[in-house]
Amino acid sequence: MMKRVRLTEEQSSALAAEARRSARVRGIMYAMLLAFAFITLLTACGLAGDKEAGQQHMHGDELWETTASQDVLPTFLKDYTPHTSELYSQVHQHADLMSGIICYCGCATKATEAKHDSLLSCYLGEHPADKEGVTWTNHSTGCGICKQEMEDVISLSKQGKSLQEIREAIDAKFRPANFAG
Repeated sequence: MMKRVRLTEEQSSALAAEARRSARVRGIMYAMLLAFAFITLLTACGLAGDKEAGQQHMHGDELWETTASQDVLPTFLKDYTPHTSELYSQVHQHADLMSGIICYCGCATKATEAKHDSLLSCYLGEHPADKEGVTWTNHSTGCGICKQEMEDVISLSKQGKSLQEIREAIDAKFRPANFAG
């Protein structure tokens, strides 16, 4: 048979205090566990949202973003004027013309990873036929020459000009005297 031990009031108070400390530590541990779970959930939701908005990565000194289609403009345009977004929204309608136009901002002769072969390359990092979706580049968001050339492509196209006529007009307006392209 077990012998009952009678605790003194001091011992009883010490045991009660220890139980309160233990409960407080457990509460803190549960709170930390809950906070960790909440942060993990927020991070996972944030990453899922990024996939829907588009994947962004640096390519040389340019930001590239892949969207599901040509109808979904890149999210980086939210940092620029509506006019810039309007130019980007016209890319696919004029892609065939843009691919035959030289951009004279200097991007075609840059010795970097993001060298451009046409005005189209100033707006699209990868052509839609290259892979699923559309990969946009932010190059022209900050380049006045790219924007002016695109404005001219749109305007001249609306006037019914051919690719040759558009190319000649852009060459006459933008081509530097010492251009070796």
